[in-house]
Amino acid sequence: MLLLLWVMEIFLLDSIYKKTKTDAILDAGNYISSKITDPNISEYIDQLAVTNDACIVVADDNGSFLYRSNSSTSSQCIREISDKDRFMERISSAYENNNTYVEEVQATEYIDLGIPIPIRSYNEIQYTHIIQEESNYFLFMNSTISPINATVDTLKTILTIVTVIMCIIAILLGLYISRKIITPIQQLNVSAKNLGKEDIHFSGKGYLEIEELSSTLNQANEDLHQVEKLRNELISNISHDLRTPLTMISGYAEMMRDLPDENNEENLNIIINETKYLTRLVNDVLDLSKLQAGAQKLEEKEFDLTQLLLEMIDRVRSLSDIQIDFIYDGHLYVIADEMKISQVFYNILSNALHYTKEKVIVRQILNNDIIRIEIQDFGDGIEESEIDKIWQCYYRSTNHSRQVSGSGLGLYICKQILDLHHANYGVTSKLHEGSTFYFELNAKKDVHS
Repeated sequence: MLLLLWVMEIFLLDSIYKKTKTDAILDAGNYISSKITDPNISEYIDQLAVTNDACIVVADDNGSFLYRSNSSTSSQCIREISDKDRFMERISSAYENNNTYVEEVQATEYIDLGIPIPIRSYNEIQYTHIIQEESNYFLFMNSTISPINATVDTLKTILTIVTVIMCIIAILLGLYISRKIITPIQQLNVSAKNLGKEDIHFSGKGYLEIEELSSTLNQANEDLHQVEKLRNELISNISHDLRTPLTMISGYAEMMRDLPDENNEENLNIIINETKYLTRLVNDVLDLSKLQAGAQKLEEKEFDLTQLLLEMIDRVRSLSDIQIDFIYDGHLYVIADEMKISQVFYNILSNALHYTKEKVIVRQILNNDIIRIEIQDFGDGIEESEIDKIWQCYYRSTNHSRQVSGSGLGLYICKQILDLHHANYGVTSKLHEGSTFYFELNAKKDVHS
């Protein structure tokens, strides 16, 4: 802004002044032309002459002066126009330029001591206009261009003072901004480098935005610590869940090798079941890796959802002693990824079987082309404070045991798959009464018999 002021007020002042002066003379000339036949034209001329510090003369075809201003510069102007050669020169220039001619010339002021003696030279704007009415009128205006050196010097002094003051204000403002904004941000930056590595607290003060940034970083730090805690729990859980079945597999295999009587179907089934458990655990970890990397893609197709649920329930029944009831009215079809939907249902059903005390009820409900699948167990239920957490990665309910084993990945994988399908899902639960998990898909066709 200061640079702009210096350019406009000092370097361009002369050009701006001359342009403004010329525009004022042209406006005055247009006004006189429009009032040339007005009885009060002489008053207008005197008023404009004073306003614009100009000498104004109106002459007729014969060169006689009809009107002339009473300004202090009139005598010099009239002397210049009285020169017939100069008079005709200005008229000719006006004719050549569409009846109007404006030029900047260097004039000389004389003092009459019997003979004219020049005393100073100056620049002036000379305006010549031909007014074409019933007869031609010739309008002459001469306006002195005042020297602006003194004005420029004054402005330089003022701008220098303003520049010094503004620089001082800018320095003080910079120091203030540094204390109120930059310093807290630098402190936040230093603390942010240790984000998640240690227990730090961000306490940026100052403007609202800095306080909000501090709050956001504190929340991010808490989230990172929580993730780190859950990750450590996952490693601990997976280590435990891997070690136990591996120990059992190794132990039973050695026993069957060393003791021929122990080489029976019961021991073999134990090895097979523990192997299946390990396979499911490894698959969960692999699925988690793919989902977090965005490598999982849907392979959607139309399939019989009801038939899929029937087959999976029959398969689970053969491996569990817990009663599973399936309530449905008919076969429904959807367009989805069959393998991933089966994985969602299996994970939720297995979870229900782990926690239920009585039985598990599966319901298929059709409402306005929306298929809702509910899996209800009758276990201890979920604490209200835990309901929003059970879908998180690595999370396991606080009441789990070895009999209720798992990595904490099952429901998180279900969430990711259902999000890929843009499906609605959730859970309702009451303590000591059980929980009901559900998810919804769009029906493709009506109920089939």
